[in-house]
Amino acid sequence: MKRFFLIFGVCFLCASCQKPASDAPVETVPRKTITLGADEKPTGENLPESIKVRVQISRREDLRVKVGDKLKVGDVIADRNKERDALLMQKKQAELSLERLKNLMMLKTENLQKPIMPDASFAEFEANIRRAALSVEAAKRNIKLQENRIEEIKKLPFPARLSKITQHETARLALLKGELLEAESNLALERAKLGTAKANRNYTEQKDALEIEKAKITIGEQRITIETNITQIEVQITNLNARIITLSAVRAPFAGTVKKISWEGQTNDEITVVISVDVDDSRAK
Repeated sequence: MKRFFLIFGVCFLCASCQKPASDAPVETVPRKTITLGADEKPTGENLPESIKVRVQISRREDLRVKVGDKLKVGDVIADRNKERDALLMQKKQAELSLERLKNLMMLKTENLQKPIMPDASFAEFEANIRRAALSVEAAKRNIKLQENRIEEIKKLPFPARLSKITQHETARLALLKGELLEAESNLALERAKLGTAKANRNYTEQKDALEIEKAKITIGEQRITIETNITQIEVQITNLNARIITLSAVRAPFAGTVKKISWEGQTNDEITVVISVDVDDSRAK
C-alpha cells in the first residue's frame, strides 16, 4: 500500500513540472531595409520595412517624386524621357541610313551583272561582199563572151572588110576588162571593210572588257566601303538600344511612402540620387 502511494506521488510531481505548449514564446522575423540592385528582391510576406532606390538622372526634372509622396506598385520614380527620346530619334535616323545603304548595295550588285554591249553583227558587210563577188563573176562572163565574139569574127571571110568591126569589139573587150578590174577592186574594198569592222569590234570589246574590269574594281571598292558603313551603323544601333534600355523609367516595386531623398553625387553628366521609401506592410491590412 505504501509503495502504491509513493508511485502515485512521483507521477503527480512530474506532471506538475511540465508547462503547456501554448505558453511557449512565438519567434518573429524582424523586417529590414533593403537597397534595390544590391539585395535580392523579397517576395510574399517577407516584405522589407523600407527600400532605397538608387537612380541616375541628368536633370532635376527627371526625378518624378518628392518626400511624402504615396507610391503604388509601378509608379514612376525617375524617368530620363528627353534623353531617351533623343536616342530614339538617333536610332530612327540610323535605321533609315542603314536601309538606304542596303538598297545601294543591291544597285551595285545589279551594275556588276548588267551587260554592256549587244551581240556583234556583220550581215551588212557580208551582203555587200556577196554583191561585189557577183559583179566580178558577171564581168568575167562578159569578158569571156566578148573574147568568143572576137574569135568568131576573125573566122569570117573577108577579114579585111571586118577590121573596123574587129577594132570596135576589141575596144569593147578592153572596156569589159576595165569593168572587171573595178568590180575586183570593189570586192577587195568590201572585204577590207569587213576586216576593219571585225578589227574595230575586237578592239571595242577589249576596251570595254578593260572598262568593265575597272568598273568592277571601283564598284568592289565602293561595296567594301558600303559594307563597312553598314557594319558601323549596325553597331551604332546596337549601342543605342543598350543605352535606351538603361534609360528606361524606374518604377516603384512596392507600395509605400517617400521618406527621404539623398543626392549622393555627380559623375560627368549623371547625378546619383537615393530615394528612401517606407514600404506599406500588407500584413497589417
